[in-house]
Amino acid sequence: MTKRKFIVIGVGIVLVIILGIGGKVYMDNKRFNDEMVNVVKNGQAKREIEIGLKNLDSKALTPEGIIKSYEIDYESIEHNPMGGIMFDVIINDDEKLRVYNLLNKNTEDGTLENSGGGNTAELEELLKKGGN
Repeated sequence: MTKRKFIVIGVGIVLVIILGIGGKVYMDNKRFNDEMVNVVKNGQAKREIEIGLKNLDSKALTPEGIIKSYEIDYESIEHNPMGGIMFDVIINDDEKLRVYNLLNKNTEDGTLENSGGGNTAELEELLKKGGN
């Protein structure tokens, strides 16, 4: 019976250690994701998004523009393995109209810069029809 108790206690200790490590990894990942969301929510990121939208449509975010509104898809935020934060922007409340963004921090002055991305084919088609 003492051998059985020893095995049960040993298995219990191993399970507690595994759960502790798993909890730590989960909390670290959650904290990292929350930090990325906060970066994307700040005013500097929104300025970069709007500059990118105006590059696509010179009259963006005005009544005359094709791009009338945008919303950040916070569920799409993820870390880019090469650095930076990737996320989608939904245009005119239409899930098919998306702009893919990559934000990086400028190493010289610490400001955010939009480092690339792309658009959905549907948005490209809409912009072509609009003459941009």
